Amino acid sequence: MIQLRLAFALTILAGWAGSVHSAPFPSPQAEVLGHLAPAFATHDPARITHAYRDMGDYGSPAAHIVESTINAMGYERLKNGEIEEAIKVFTLNTGSFPLSANAWDSLAEATMTKGDYDAAVRCYRISLKLDPESTNAARMIKRMTGEQQLST
Repeated sequence: MIQLRLAFALTILAGWAGSVHSAPFPSPQAEVLGHLAPAFATHDPARITHAYRDMGDYGSPAAHIVESTINAMGYERLKNGEIEEAIKVFTLNTGSFPLSANAWDSLAEATMTKGDYDAAVRCYRISLKLDPESTNAARMIKRMTGEQQLST
């Protein structure tokens, strides 16, 4: 399913990349995605992350797409039992998107799957701090520590 989504995303990227040069007023997101398309085509989270970071502020219109694509690649690895690789991918994502509660929640899930409950709780706490309404983070912290988290 994730490969199908990734293939669909790459098809859209290719379309955007092709239309960037012909459209009189390309959207900033389409232009950025056109520049990132070669990195996306590699299916390598590190290359995508590196290409995105190299763009600096120019890449910000594509932030959500990059974040969710890297996240999906991490979950693909987790689903395939490649826990250490998943943790590396999710760590890349939290490094690129440190204010994303979802990125931290995903890293927490992978570290919990590995059995590193201390790291998982730390990541879930960061996720909860970024999104105080996150019922998943609060529930997982309570499950692992017995602590009741209060919304701020």
